[in-house]
Amino acid sequence: MTAAAHPTLDALADRLGDRLVLPADPQWDAARSPWNLAIEQHPAAVATPGDVDELRALLDAARADRIQVAVQPSGHGASGTLDGTLLVRMSAFDGIDVDVAARTARIGAGVRMGRVLEALAGTGLVAMSGSSSVVNATAFTLGGGHSWFARSFGFGSSSLRAVELLTADGRHRWVGDADDPELMWALRGAGGAFGVVTAIEVDLHQAPVLTGGRIVFEGTDAAAVFRATVAAGRTAPDTLTLHAGAVRIPDVPQAPAELRGRTIVAVEAVELGESAAARAALDTIRAAGTVVLDTIRRIDVPALTTIAEEPTDPSPGFGWSVLADLDEEQVTRLVETWESPDAQAVMGLAFRVLGGALAAPPARHGIAGAVRETHIVSGHAMGVPALAEASRRAFEALDAALGVAASDRTFCTFLAPGVGYSGAYAESDVARAARVKATVDPEGRFRGNRDFT
Repeated sequence: MTAAAHPTLDALADRLGDRLVLPADPQWDAARSPWNLAIEQHPAAVATPGDVDELRALLDAARADRIQVAVQPSGHGASGTLDGTLLVRMSAFDGIDVDVAARTARIGAGVRMGRVLEALAGTGLVAMSGSSSVVNATAFTLGGGHSWFARSFGFGSSSLRAVELLTADGRHRWVGDADDPELMWALRGAGGAFGVVTAIEVDLHQAPVLTGGRIVFEGTDAAAVFRATVAAGRTAPDTLTLHAGAVRIPDVPQAPAELRGRTIVAVEAVELGESAAARAALDTIRAAGTVVLDTIRRIDVPALTTIAEEPTDPSPGFGWSVLADLDEEQVTRLVETWESPDAQAVMGLAFRVLGGALAAPPARHGIAGAVRETHIVSGHAMGVPALAEASRRAFEALDAALGVAASDRTFCTFLAPGVGYSGAYAESDVARAARVKATVDPEGRFRGNRDFT
């Protein structure tokens, strides 16, 4: 589509300048690209409003030009479904206000998780953060958000107190449970399509001591380490979170020379505290293989985003994930499948231990509710078109290796492109959220990364 097809947006160009990017502009490809470069999206325009007045003007222009508005703060979670929309980036909404006494934070919709944790350094408090510094804090929370502290406090969305929201009728206000409990229920896990969230207010949690880091093993230890992590997770305290993963580093120029062709096996752990029970759990994992690096130690809050050593630059990738109930036998089959010739397209295989507070109804009701399964399993492949079919077949083989242990759902923030909310939530809950959407956005002006299907 061209600017000529959207005259009202075109008329805004002089007012917004480079904050409104149209298909004919030189920066178009960079502006429209999501984090996952394997996903193509072709919006009608990309806007970065500087304040609420500009945001409201963009909403009015979208209505006049009969197009939808889609908010994608940092580009994570893109599903390739935003073609023809006005794509809005929220980087200008970058305020953070921490109230240490009340143990709350108000976070602008453009703020990434790393900045939130930096603001909490030295406070003895922590936010419900994930493993990456560059994921948008608001999008993480509205999507449910699996945190290092999920076993202690549930989903990140369970700590959502209120949202500052611009709705289709042009109203911009703070909304909490006392104002609209149904809307808040839907926002806690499916929050991308009810309006434009410009800020959130969240609970902060006491964390006078944090322990965390990685234990890295020889590449041949994957099956033994995975089995030990599953076993340790059964008795580990809820204050301890365990992630286990194996990565095959491809023999390509983009990879560090010293790592090309190698397999890295690691367990990542974060504890809210420093307990003997957690140390015992980690010791059983250490005994499962040959430890080549061990960084478990006391850490400060900002270090939470460095443990997993996740990339901070956009890259292309294919992914698969599923909630499952793992035991040692299933883990063995899973690793054997991953190591077989049929699954070589999948670089990374990982799982996270769930349970604890995730298995209980959340303190604040939301569509992201209790999770019965004990683990979430995921695979990752390079997003190269030539590997797309091989990756699909490999993911199918991994899923088959789990057998009846696998469910038909995953976390909302782990959903594959093109999969709607029913890939994460019960159909009855998705229908309920769709009714909320119809009430608050009757004209269907806003489009999220996911459909209510």
